[in-house]
Amino acid sequence: MPDSKDYWKELLGDDAAQGPSGSVPPAGAGSPDDTGNGTPPAPADDTGSLQESGRFRDIPLTYQEPAAPDEGEYLTEEPNRQEQDDQDTGPENFRVDFDFDGEYRDAEVPNPIRFRREKRTGCVGGILYALFIICVGLAAAALLWLATTDIFGFGKETRSVEITIPDDYDIEQVTDILYENNIIKYKWLFKLYAKFSHAEEKISSGTYQIISSNDYFALVNGLTSSGGTLVETDLITIPEGFSMKQIFELLERNEVCSADELWECAANHDFDYSFLSRGTLGDRHRLEGFLFPDTYKFYVNDEPERVIDKFLANFKNRFSDEYMERAGELGYSVKQVLTIASMIEREAADDDERDLIASVIYNRLRDPDSFPYLQIDATIYYAIEETGEAFSLDIDSPYNTYTSTGLPPGPICSPGNASIRAALYPQETEYYYYALSTSGYHEFFTYRSAFEEFVNSDEYGG
Repeated sequence: MPDSKDYWKELLGDDAAQGPSGSVPPAGAGSPDDTGNGTPPAPADDTGSLQESGRFRDIPLTYQEPAAPDEGEYLTEEPNRQEQDDQDTGPENFRVDFDFDGEYRDAEVPNPIRFRREKRTGCVGGILYALFIICVGLAAAALLWLATTDIFGFGKETRSVEITIPDDYDIEQVTDILYENNIIKYKWLFKLYAKFSHAEEKISSGTYQIISSNDYFALVNGLTSSGGTLVETDLITIPEGFSMKQIFELLERNEVCSADELWECAANHDFDYSFLSRGTLGDRHRLEGFLFPDTYKFYVNDEPERVIDKFLANFKNRFSDEYMERAGELGYSVKQVLTIASMIEREAADDDERDLIASVIYNRLRDPDSFPYLQIDATIYYAIEETGEAFSLDIDSPYNTYTSTGLPPGPICSPGNASIRAALYPQETEYYYYALSTSGYHEFFTYRSAFEEFVNSDEYGG
């Protein structure tokens, strides 16, 4: 039979193992002695102590007097008794009045712990994984190769392409233009390159000749004013006697610049030439007469500043130091000389008439009391060039030399070198009048009476 101390400890807990009075129950209490006779345990004097100790302190315990055994019972039933004691959790003389089913009906039943079965891919899984890695690597390598060929121009067809970059461009427009002309394959890649290379700050507007097989660096450099090859126009000849309006319209027709851009630039751009006055900035006619007539080659969709500067640089070279000195001797500025030369350009029928017409103009200017008005028809035609009005001697304009005294405000066209020279070196005459004859040439007169007689004759071609 198990030790009684352990038995009470198992039944009543560690505290109750000391017994009701605080001591361990005697070893023979409640169990037979060596002879088979046993003395039943004495009832506890303090059952409350049992209830307040151990794990069953809240369970009511009652003591039941065991029945007296028959003679010889211990001898015959001892083995079974020992086996029964080994199987039971305690002696039968105690009854526990506790409803385990009722008390633990709502108790949560924990889920059993289940261990995950380790998954193993095996040989087939390893092969598939290796194939997946290889495919991903090949795909990445292919994409890298395609990007590399586009960036460096490998395998591209070599051809010359004309590309026009507008004035108000952005990198999106440039990318679309290159893509639409089959110069690049991947727009996102070019925009990425442009972002890191600051391409938008380098590219200039204009029409360029691009080689399609160029790499990205060469493409961007080819769209700059310093490194690009701008497309040139055919040779453009500016005739002598053309006004700014006619010149700008001619340039626009040849796709050099728009007329509006040229007008805006002429009025407001401060070109650095000594013969131009900053005080005239804002006047759209301030460059009239200074755009020297000649044959030029421009770029398609060129910048207006560069176009006009080409005219002015040519004028500076043509209007030599000799001309500057001669203008000073005459007491006229460069602009006044050009104004006289422009009237000569529009009036003269041929080179032989130029210095004669110049003499008439200077003779009238020297005698303003007798001849306050120059009375040059060409100035009226210039005045109505923009307004579209009909020719009239009474038109209200400062360019009307029939109603305005002295020289007009400025040149009325771009004179050629012959007219400029005639304005600087007029013939010495006493002519004050001239009129067009039916032959296409002019007749010159000193007196008004002779002039009026010719005008009223059949020879007058006016």
